[in-house]
Amino acid sequence: MLATCRPLAPAIMLALMSLHGATADELSAPAQQTLVYDIAGQNLDSAIKAFVRVSGVQVFFETALTTGRRSMPVKGRFATPDALKTLLDGTGLSASRTDVDAFVIAPGSRQDTDTSASAVLRDDRFLAALQNSVLDALCRDPQTRPGSYKVGLELWIGQDGIIRHSALIGSTQDPERDLALLRNLQGAAIAVSPPSNVPQPLIMRIRPRLPSTTGDCTG
Repeated sequence: MLATCRPLAPAIMLALMSLHGATADELSAPAQQTLVYDIAGQNLDSAIKAFVRVSGVQVFFETALTTGRRSMPVKGRFATPDALKTLLDGTGLSASRTDVDAFVIAPGSRQDTDTSASAVLRDDRFLAALQNSVLDALCRDPQTRPGSYKVGLELWIGQDGIIRHSALIGSTQDPERDLALLRNLQGAAIAVSPPSNVPQPLIMRIRPRLPSTTGDCTG
């Protein structure tokens, strides 16, 4: 039997941009600062690490995706998103910018990943159950109750609806809270199983909105 779902919590939102490949306009949205890159074509893991060292931005990916792939060379002055896009050209992977100024690398073209994202968007029961479960897990601990911090979350969810692994995109600026977030999310159960074709990890963001405004942690 499905658990009764509360209305979607405004402080915890699915960052839908991260579920599809970014368009050129979207990738151009970050600050227009340009940097000089001199990254040779090489195995993709090493190339991404070199990109991170120069750009200073965070890039999240699974090594299973990058193993055996080679990057394109990136030489010259580029805006950050353009440099990453150039590096990934021809790999079959694309980069999407999250709401917390990081990039997530995922497989497939925009058309392929848009189809999967649309499947998630149509499943209102799953979205509501996911947000409610994350909120419940965080509200049980005063240290992780939403309201005073913002952060992005990566969630890997099994077909049984259990959160198998989580990671932070950025930081809450409190190392103890960061650890508590990961601890409280581990093993959290979602009442509705995810769609079979949902792209993982799912990216969520927690916004700094007071519980008196959102109603979070009051039920």
